[in-house]
Amino acid sequence: MIAIALALAAITALITLTDVGPASLFRHAYVVPVVVAGLRVGRPGGVLAAAAAALLSAPVLLPEIERSGLTPDAAEGLVTLGVLALAGALVGTLRTHADRHRTRHATLVAVQRTLADDIPLDVALTRLLATLAPRLAVDDLALAARDGERLVVAGAALVAPGSLGARALARGVPGFVRDVGGGIRARRGFVAPLMAGGRAVGVLAVERRGEISSQERAALEALGAHVGLALENARLASRQRQFADELAEKVAAARRELEELDRAKTAFVAIASHELRTPLTSLQGFSELLAVRRLPPEEVTRLAGVMRTEAKRLGRIVSDLLDLSRIERGLAPALCRVPLAVEPTIAATADLFRLGAATHPIAIECEPALPPVDADPDAVERVLTNLISNAIKYSPAGSIVRVKAQALGSVVAIEVADSGRGIAAEALGRVFEPYYRAPDVAGVAPGTGIGLAVVKALVEAHGGAVRVDSVPMLGTRVTFVLPSYAGPVP
Repeated sequence: MIAIALALAAITALITLTDVGPASLFRHAYVVPVVVAGLRVGRPGGVLAAAAAALLSAPVLLPEIERSGLTPDAAEGLVTLGVLALAGALVGTLRTHADRHRTRHATLVAVQRTLADDIPLDVALTRLLATLAPRLAVDDLALAARDGERLVVAGAALVAPGSLGARALARGVPGFVRDVGGGIRARRGFVAPLMAGGRAVGVLAVERRGEISSQERAALEALGAHVGLALENARLASRQRQFADELAEKVAAARRELEELDRAKTAFVAIASHELRTPLTSLQGFSELLAVRRLPPEEVTRLAGVMRTEAKRLGRIVSDLLDLSRIERGLAPALCRVPLAVEPTIAATADLFRLGAATHPIAIECEPALPPVDADPDAVERVLTNLISNAIKYSPAGSIVRVKAQALGSVVAIEVADSGRGIAAEALGRVFEPYYRAPDVAGVAPGTGIGLAVVKALVEAHGGAVRVDSVPMLGTRVTFVLPSYAGPVP
């Protein structure tokens, strides 16, 4: 400003020395320091420099007007002063507006950088408060934003329940208070909603001792819209990153599950081949004996009984494989449902095991007057066969396998319990998965790992349910329920 004052003085001296009067061409040189003052200082500087030029021109211009009136030279001098005033005000105003836009842009960039990190909302608001406080030149500043149903607040100005900030948040419109109290000098208060997606996601509240002009309020409202959008973008980006992490984890879990299933299928092929080969070997060997040798009738009967047992075993394995194929294709097992008496079905299945290698006593306990069930006889037999076979395989020789049936309202519950090694808690939730065998029992007894999966599919195809309860080293209890037959018994 000192340099500008010296320039104005030098121009005035040149005009005086030329002794041409107000028409001196040097008067146009006043434009340079006036424009420079407007560009350097803004509107106040431009107006002040123009006023200084007018004061310095007055000793030359006014005597001319007094002597000769409004001559063409005097008129040119007055026009020059008007041009200087207009140039100073216009250039200064443009500079002031440019400074405001630059400051606003820098503020928005700072807001975006503050919200660039994946941080909790309360931390983000605290950082925003620290970023905006020195830039807004206010006495108090507060931010509040919604986090679901919760309102997160940073600062304390005008955001208490029932306050101007709370109303602005509820209505989505700005609010202005000429005096919020708390001092001799009036404290203006202004609240701008943080807008995103056409709704208020928070508020920006400021207090200042002194005026908050309409231009400043408009700028704060625009800033609130930008901050609201930045907060919403940060929230969406955080949710997207979280979703991507969850998706990556689910994909990894699915890949591990598929790898485990593939390993289980590979093991199943080997086990199933062995399970199929065993009865086939027996059938082939005994049939060759019957074909090439003459045996006593009692020996023929014994061999035929063994072949019958092995054939039934082979049939059960094939039926399980066919049912598993239907399950994996999303099809329900084929059923032929009829009224079925429960107690005779249990007894007949238990007799099959008693006639074989009777290593385990089978105790049957049925409630008197059990209603028949609406079920497929072959499916129920296969369910009981799988469950009793598992109970025998995984419990010590000589221990009792208990089969119990009772009516529970409109269903009949059938329970198969053993006193075996039980199932570990971590494996209990997976026993109905196809091909799965608990690691601690896989080497104890042969099996394909599909029996319980077939049991579950057959029971659920009847509209029933199956549950496994087990205590390690104490035993396992499998309970399934079937719907009672509601029609007349034929």
